[in-house]
Amino acid sequence: MQGFDRRKFLKTIGISAVTAGLATTVGSLKSVSADEVDWFQNVNRVKDPLNKTPKEKGHAPVVQWPINIKNGEPFNLDIQIGETLHPMTSNHYIQWIEVYVGIEQVSRVEFSPLCPQAKVTIPVAVKESATLRILARCNQHGIWETTKKVII
Repeated sequence: MQGFDRRKFLKTIGISAVTAGLATTVGSLKSVSADEVDWFQNVNRVKDPLNKTPKEKGHAPVVQWPINIKNGEPFNLDIQIGETLHPMTSNHYIQWIEVYVGIEQVSRVEFSPLCPQAKVTIPVAVKESATLRILARCNQHGIWETTKKVII
């Protein structure tokens, strides 16, 4: 009877376990449909503005402001969530909207399901051309971002 080689045994068991685990993992991979996407994994953005998906149309912040903006003078940002307003029900609603000029936060507005619309007007003043970032969080579909350049 030969002696038991513990090292060889452990290597064999370890390799077998890893191989079996990898086979199980690869076997369980499947394609993910749009309804199964983990919306909270990343900040969501419109990928193709000319061909928006229904989720993009309903969740991306839409922002408007006056044509003429003067250096340092306040102007209003009109923000709504979705091209058609996002629903505000107890199961599906916008939790907040944040506005940034560059990296500086200008405003944060909190909502509850009792709020009738995910729509707000926020006064902003900029002293130079800047990028506006509008973020909104849907309780079911994560954070959505729209960026626009303000030119003075």
